[in-house]
This record gives sequence, structure tokens and C-alpha cells, in this order.
Amino acid sequence: MPDADNQPLLRLDRLSKRFGDCLAVDGLSLEVAPGEVYGLIGPNGSGKTTTVKMITGLYRPTAGHVLIGGIDLSAEPERAKRLLGYIPDEPFVYEKMTAREFLHLVGELYVVAEPERTRRVNELLDLYALDALADGYVESYSRGNRQKLAILASLLHAPRLLIVDEPIVGLDPESAIKTRDLLKGFAAKGGSVLVCTHTLPFAEQVCHRVGLLKEGRLVQEGGLPALRRRAGLPAASLEALYLHFTNKHSA
Repeated sequence: MPDADNQPLLRLDRLSKRFGDCLAVDGLSLEVAPGEVYGLIGPNGSGKTTTVKMITGLYRPTAGHVLIGGIDLSAEPERAKRLLGYIPDEPFVYEKMTAREFLHLVGELYVVAEPERTRRVNELLDLYALDALADGYVESYSRGNRQKLAILASLLHAPRLLIVDEPIVGLDPESAIKTRDLLKGFAAKGGSVLVCTHTLPFAEQVCHRVGLLKEGRLVQEGGLPALRRRAGLPAASLEALYLHFTNKHSA
């Protein structure tokens, strides 16, 4: 479990995003500590992906701040993003490159020295046993293998914070288990992970704490034992807890 005395690697301070008349994210504040996997839980349309895109600098917040390792993303975007690895919900990879070429390109963009880059590429390809495919063009890859490549690319520059949007969509069960163990191992080594998902069994297995999101607002957060105590439901699943707190919030 994370050390409560450590400075959070991610802090959202009253973060909001408006699209015209729609307030997609409404005053969201949360922290993710070193050694912690934090799950942002909610259905489609709850604001998860909008939040992710603000954290990664793809959207500019309407209000509030994103701090990564204490660095304000809006003030020092390049410095903040060097600490960040991003796994989007739709894997983006260049189809006319091989997996090996794509990983080397990502390493060059993050200014990873060539000897270290080669070592990291070989090491990462081993994680999902992609070695046999590594020199074939990405256009021939399945959706699952593209997802694996996107995960590996996010790790290449040794980030301290991972932002993950729906990590196991398109993955076979064995790869989903490997991804779960990869995220838990990343946190165990002192990294921080924010996972946005509506796959609640996966979140139960991997997250130290979860934040329950509804219509862009954080309804409740905490570890499963704490949430069960607050709900008075000692054996409840995360799905049951989400329904309990969000229905209560609506009332």
C-alpha cells in the first residue's frame, strides 16, 4: 500500500471541463500517491475519458489544475509529461511501422539514449511475448496486439505515473491477467497508476482505492473495505457499492 506521507504523483484540484452547455467534469479533486493504483469508476458518459484527456494535456481544463509530481501541467507541460505514461482507450500506433520501429520512435521522442532504448525495447517485448511479431508491420496486428504495443510504448521512458483508459478492452484473458499484474508491479516499485474503467471486476482486483464518478462528479472514494463500511454492506461487490452510492447521490 502507498505511504500516506509521500507527495502525490497526481493531484487534480477542482478540475472542470465544459463543452458548450454540457459540464462533462465538475470540480473533480483527487490524489494518487506513489505505490498506489487508483481506479476512477463510472459508466460511459460519466467523465472518465474527459478527465484522462485533461490529465494528459489533450484537453485544456475549463477550470482547475492538474499537478504531476508537483508540477503544474498547464505551466510546464513538457516537464510534467516526462513523468507520465498514457495508455488510451483506443491504441494509437503507426500501421506502416514494425512494433520494434514504433517502440524505438517513442524512445527517441522521450530522448532515451540508444543503448538503453534497445535494452528497454527487448525487455518490454518479452512482457507480452511479442518478439515473434516485433518485425512485422503493425497493420497486420489484431486489436489485442495493438493494445499490448500501446501498453509497452507507455512504459518505454520509465514514467513515474501511468494513466490508463480501459486497459483490458480487446485483450484475451491471459493478457488481461498479465496487464493486471503489470500495473500492480508498477505500483509496487513506487509508481502511481490511475485506471479509468467500467470493468468493475478488474478494478476490484487491481485498485487500492477507487473514486466513484457520476455525471462528472466524484460521489465517493476509498478502498473497498472502507466503502463497504460506509454503505453498511460488508460483502458487497464494487458494482453493488457503485449502485448504492450513486443511487443515494441521486436521491
